[in-house]
Amino acid sequence: MSEYTIGDLAKKLNITTRTIRYYDQKGLVKPSRVSESGYRLYSDEQVKQLKLIDLLLEDQLKRNKAETQKLEEQNKKIIQLQKVLSKPNNIAEVTDITKIMNNETRYKEVTRSMWKLSAVEITVELVGMAFIAYCIINKMNTAAYISVAILVVSLIAMSFVLLKNYYQKVAYICPNCDYKFVPELKSFMFAAHTPHTRKLRCPNCHKKSYCLETVR
Repeated sequence: MSEYTIGDLAKKLNITTRTIRYYDQKGLVKPSRVSESGYRLYSDEQVKQLKLIDLLLEDQLKRNKAETQKLEEQNKKIIQLQKVLSKPNNIAEVTDITKIMNNETRYKEVTRSMWKLSAVEITVELVGMAFIAYCIINKMNTAAYISVAILVVSLIAMSFVLLKNYYQKVAYICPNCDYKFVPELKSFMFAAHTPHTRKLRCPNCHKKSYCLETVR
């Protein structure tokens, strides 16, 4: 059975000797024995324990980062709402915090519905591609060509209907003047966008920027 000093163990696991001593003090990983000269000696069992602790710490760090990112996104939304509330011209539109929360709930419902319809479209695409592959394998060339044409037309039509349905439910808030507006369908369709913003020209201040998406 292999034995390691604190220095050997630190090099093997790429951690500091101070960390190993800390784990010893806290009773997390104790040495297998102490030599006559007073050296702490660790076995392969302690190596496994230290590796497990390292994995647990890395997993916790990842979860903390994900939670931090989620909180940062929520903070951005809160800041945006504070900006909207601070403008006199928006008091009529956003009368109280209850209305804001209702709008947020409705927006989540809209995006959830959008994802469900997208999943249906993806399913249709996969089924269509599988059938086309079957036709090609079985040398049913005519059926394959017809299937490709039908699939392409169907996907284009479904994408347009999906996008138009989404367009009819959302509006945008300009980050420069906090003006809420509905863009033209063409501008909406071809604008660069993120999951919660779209690059549009505000009809009020005429500045083009990433506008915050909300419900109508």
